[in-house]
Amino acid sequence: MRVSRLRLLGIVTAATALLSMRAVTAHHSTAEFDYTKQITIKGTVKEVQWTNPHSFVQLLVDDTAGSKVEWSVEIGSPSLNINLGWRKNSVKAGDEVTMLLSPARNGKPYGTLRVLTFADGRQLEGVAARVKALPAPPASGQ
Repeated sequence: MRVSRLRLLGIVTAATALLSMRAVTAHHSTAEFDYTKQITIKGTVKEVQWTNPHSFVQLLVDDTAGSKVEWSVEIGSPSLNINLGWRKNSVKAGDEVTMLLSPARNGKPYGTLRVLTFADGRQLEGVAARVKALPAPPASGQ
């Protein structure tokens, strides 16, 4: 069966549109983070995931009971990180670091990095360092 050029063009266009929509919807916003809050955590780097579209640092942090809590901290895409002075090996497993971050709204040990500080005082900025801290929303009923 012969497919007309016009019909083939229509099929290719529809397939391209569907694939493009999938790529667009796969990315999320940063609404999951509470930019009205900034917290500081200190711990030992467990792992660095230098991946697209977002890189992460897994940080082991002592909680108030002395147990280790693993935080997942988003640090931005590799290309953005490089523009901020990062390199793939800037942070390594075993590094002792302090992180200033905006936490996840859901209260889980997850956040987006503002500033990472090494034990010797060197610092690296995360993409959230460029996001102005927002004012807290008004209490309900105001």
